[in-house]
Amino acid sequence: MTEPPKPKPKRPRIDPWEAAGLPKPGSTLLHRYALERVIARGGMGVVYAARDKELKRPVAVKVLPRPNVTERARARFLREARLAALISHPAVVRIFDAAFVDDLTILVMELLDGQTIYQELKKRGAYAPREALRITAAMLDALAAAHAEGVIHRDVKPSNILIMNEKRRVKLIDFGLSKDLKKRGPALTGKKEALGTPSYMSPEQVLADEVDPRTDVYGMGSVLWEMLTGERAFPSDRKNVRKTFTSILKELPPPPSEKRATVPKSADAICMKALQKKPIDRYQSPREMREDCMRAMIALSRE
Repeated sequence: MTEPPKPKPKRPRIDPWEAAGLPKPGSTLLHRYALERVIARGGMGVVYAARDKELKRPVAVKVLPRPNVTERARARFLREARLAALISHPAVVRIFDAAFVDDLTILVMELLDGQTIYQELKKRGAYAPREALRITAAMLDALAAAHAEGVIHRDVKPSNILIMNEKRRVKLIDFGLSKDLKKRGPALTGKKEALGTPSYMSPEQVLADEVDPRTDVYGMGSVLWEMLTGERAFPSDRKNVRKTFTSILKELPPPPSEKRATVPKSADAICMKALQKKPIDRYQSPREMREDCMRAMIALSRE
């Protein structure tokens, strides 16, 4: 008589949060920050909506997952906090705290209620020209404040600009790739290391050359072009990033009005100047570009 087959041993259940090296919603960090839910995920971390139990206010907590914790990643994460904290401007996300806890690296900042330009473009398409110029002017003011502190954002793109639900105020977020021109701390990037998001990188970023305020002017020009047209100036090809880079180095996108007839020539001119290949041919500062945006907005309000 054959014996019945033995039951297979049950595999222990693996907690997905533990496997990902992340704290569960419902847990509390530093006996202070009560995590409620995940609100965003990115290459450098996961962001939770949370509650500061000490100050009794809502906050956002960005966590670097344990598998991603290298000395370099941790240093870059902490550097993001330090550089963003230097900038005091209503259109720049506020940083409250940064700490290491239970092998986790966390960054605590204001909780923002809204959607990114990237999310809005997916839902509604192109912006009205006056609204696109208003958002651009607000971001240029924020970038000027960052540059005054010696900080180049280096990753200006639609997913790093948040439109608040309250009065559609604008916030610049994510200083994870920012450049410290004042060199407050050790360098974390090699001399010939290209950093940025391919579709929004300036020619000097593609070539891993030196960056300066005109690099962020270029990034803002790309965002304005996309807001006006509903399309990327330089579409990304994940299978062939070199194709995107070649376009950035050798091609200019058409004026936005060739894509949408409602775009005024003044907005065309702003975009095309900001997107020039050579930094010397662009606006030389965010404030200079902002002045043209304001003039174009005034002209539109009179029509």
